[in-house]
This record gives sequence, C-alpha cells and structure tokens, in this order.
Amino acid sequence: MRFLVIQHSEKEHAGAFRAMFERDGHQLATCIAPQEINDVDLSDIDGLWVMGGPMQVWQTDELPWLASEIEVIRHAVLERKLPYFGICLGHQLLASALGGKVGPAARSEIGLLHVDKVGNPELLSGVSDRFPCFQWHSAEVSHLPQGAQILAASGRCDVQVMEWGTTASSVQFHAEMDAATLRDWYEIEECEEVLRQHIGHDAADRVFDDLAALQTELSALQTSLYSNWMSRIRG
Repeated sequence: MRFLVIQHSEKEHAGAFRAMFERDGHQLATCIAPQEINDVDLSDIDGLWVMGGPMQVWQTDELPWLASEIEVIRHAVLERKLPYFGICLGHQLLASALGGKVGPAARSEIGLLHVDKVGNPELLSGVSDRFPCFQWHSAEVSHLPQGAQILAASGRCDVQVMEWGTTASSVQFHAEMDAATLRDWYEIEECEEVLRQHIGHDAADRVFDDLAALQTELSALQTSLYSNWMSRIRG
C-alpha cells in the first residue's frame, strides 16, 4: 500500500514507524507543510498519517496554510474515507477537521511520562494498562468530535488517544519517538534548548539514557499501534 505522511519539518518524520512500513513493503510519500500542502494529491493514496509540529491548530489567521491542511484531512477522512493516523499536532488537526475543539492545555506535558488506557480498546491491544511515552505539547483536544471515543488519558490530558469510526485514530503523545528521531529533532533550531528549559538540564542530559531504558516498552507500544491500526484498515 501507499501512505502519505504530512510532516511539518524535514526532521519531524514518522520515526520508528518508518522501518515497519518498509519491512512490510509499503511505500511512504511525504508532504512537507506548508511548502507542499496545496499540492496534496490523494488519488493514489491508501492512508494518511499526519505528524507533529510546533504550530497550534488555532493559528489559521497567522498561518493560513493550516486551514488548507485541515481541509485536506477533512476531505481524506470524511469524503474519501481514507484510513488516518495522527500524532500530536496530527491528533489535534483531526479533532478540528471533524468538528471538535482544540485549546491551550491547562498543563503542558513534556518528556517521558505515562498514559492510562480507557477500557480495553482494540487499537491498544497488547499495550499495558499504563504505558510510558514521549510527550511534547502545550495544546489539547478540549471537546471531542461527534462520534469520537477516548481510548487513553493521563492526569494532565483527557484525550491521549482518540478514535473516530473505524478508520481514523490519533494519539497526543509522540508514538514515533526513539533515540534516532530525537537526534533528528535536536537538529531543529532551538529544539534542544526548549526541551532543557521545560524539563531541566539534568533531565535533558538523561533523556537518551531514559529512552534506552524504556526501549522495550516503547518498541512494544509502537509495534502494537502499527499492527493494530494496519489490521483494522485491512478489514
């Protein structure tokens, strides 16, 4: 199958999931927003992934291309019925495209934190009831789209994993994160410094060791999300 991945920078890619797509023989096409968002062609695409980014959903006046991206997502999910997976900003953009609301988070989440499953959702089959993940967001879904369900939550954010219908799923945390992906992020201007400001220099110095210590659990989460999502879209 052929999947389109919308990225908001060259460095904020699908991370650990890329190897899974490659292993299974799937093709990934990439659209870098905003430069390429107006040229998106979904005609030969079997599914859409939308990644994270530093911009906020409500900045459509300041960043008018965001409105174009929301329309691409709405068209893909509502009209073309394409399978969708969103991460962080991609999670929030899905909520907005489907009629939900996104606003500033009461408390930001940054760093390696834990999330709790709500019930026993199929998308999170094989994942522990409480699992670690990498977070970096200061906004959150404040009102679910009609028909959406919450599959996981945290003490700071009620909508950590969302599902709409049988084809659209999204996560607030950075499920794609591994050490190689974080190294790529560090090449983005000021990224490392912002992380240090938020979690402290000591925690930032340990972050790669912490990722390594949690590698088994993070890999299990990635494998489960990927395989469960792929199983659903294959029917």
